[in-house]
Amino acid sequence: MDTTARTARSILSCPRGGSVVIDGIPYSMEELEMQGFADDGGRPTFLCPPEQRMAYAGRRGSHVVLVLQGAISTGSIHRISTGSTHRLGSGDAVRLTGTLRWMRTDACTCCETEWEEVVMDVANVMLIHPGGEATRIPLDAFTDPGLDLNDGVLHRNQDHLNNHHGDDLREVVATRSYVPVDSVLAAQITGLCADGFEFQWVDEQGAHTARTTFDRRARTPEDLITGVRKALAAEIC
Repeated sequence: MDTTARTARSILSCPRGGSVVIDGIPYSMEELEMQGFADDGGRPTFLCPPEQRMAYAGRRGSHVVLVLQGAISTGSIHRISTGSTHRLGSGDAVRLTGTLRWMRTDACTCCETEWEEVVMDVANVMLIHPGGEATRIPLDAFTDPGLDLNDGVLHRNQDHLNNHHGDDLREVVATRSYVPVDSVLAAQITGLCADGFEFQWVDEQGAHTARTTFDRRARTPEDLITGVRKALAAEIC
C-alpha cells in the first residue's frame, strides 16, 4: 500500500492545524469558527455554525484549497491495520484542492445547537515535505478504504481516551486487579492499535503495564470504537 497516501490520510484524520483558501480568499481554521472537522473516507467534512462563511461557500459550490499540518511527530509510531509499523515524517503537510458542497443542517440532541455539514469533493492531493518538495498522490490511493483506519485515527482516539475517559480506564484497572478504584491513582493508554491497546497505571505499589486484545481485529474506525467500548465496558463517545 502507498506509504505517501497513508501519511496523507493520517494527516487528514489528525491535523495539528491548517489553512483554507475559499475562492481565492485565505482563512485560518480559527477564523472559520468550525464546530468540528472529520475525514470521511478521504473526504474532508466540516461542521460549522449556520450562516457562517463555510456554510455559504458550500451552498455556492466554492473552489477550495485546504492545507493541513500533521500532528504526529517522527518519534510517534503506531501499529496500523496491516500489522506493520509506519513512521510519520515530522513537518509533513497535505494540500487538497477541490470544491465545497453543502450537505445538511442538523442539531445536537442534548443542547439543540444547530450546525451545518459541508463536505469537500477532492480533485487533487499533494503531500508536502519539510524541505518544500511535493509528491502527488492518486485519488484512488488516497481514498482507499484500507486507509480509513490509519495512524492519525489511532493517535486521535488514544488522545481522546486519555483526556476524556481517565475514570473508565481506572475502573478497568481496578476490575482486572481486584482492587478498589480509589487505589488506582492514574491510568492511561500508551499504545492503541487495530488489535487492542497497551495501558499503564499507577497505584500504591508503583507503576504497572498490561495489554488488552480486542475480540476481533479492527478494520475500520467504527470497529476500533466497538473494540474499545467492549474492552472498557463503557459507552464512550
